[in-house]
Amino acid sequence: MRRWATALLALAMGGGVSAALLLFANPERDAVEVYAAARDIQVGSAFTPESIVLVRVNASGLPPLLFRRGDTSRLAGLRATHDLAAGQLIQRTDARSQDSIADRRLVFVPIKDIPPVAPGSKVDLLVVDGTPDHPSISPFALGVEVRSSAAGGLVVVVSSKQAPAFVFAAIALHLTAVIAEAGTSDGAEGAVSTAEQAVAVAAQP
Repeated sequence: MRRWATALLALAMGGGVSAALLLFANPERDAVEVYAAARDIQVGSAFTPESIVLVRVNASGLPPLLFRRGDTSRLAGLRATHDLAAGQLIQRTDARSQDSIADRRLVFVPIKDIPPVAPGSKVDLLVVDGTPDHPSISPFALGVEVRSSAAGGLVVVVSSKQAPAFVFAAIALHLTAVIAEAGTSDGAEGAVSTAEQAVAVAAQP
């Protein structure tokens, strides 16, 4: 009887190991559904159910700003910011509302020691002011779209009304950048001008 029990236990353990190996070997385990262009889409064209399609791709190495299955309502009605080829995966930077497409300006903002940032990411720009003994940090602009990064700064997307303020900041202010990861909430940075404030703010969840 004991031999039968031992054999059954060994069989069960072997089956469990085999199932685990099959799970890790299955390429579908890392697959995700993202939106792609079902046909060629011209710049300014609206994304419609006929022009987009869900495709399954391996999540490894994918850009973080792709439209996924849960983004259907967000993508509907947006328009292409540039020409898209059939089969091209659709990223956040490929889609904008009609109003935002009509008034988009690019401004270079000089910033040192920029964290890694992908096109389409959001950045919170903070002003570094005061003296070396009494520095002060305060928000300048939160949730600004990044078009690209370059040596010594970022190219950001703003409206024509905002552009003069960003040009002024690029010339007259010492800016630093806080990069928001994809899918995170809007920035809530406040001013910090003393060591006590910095300790208190850093202790917040």
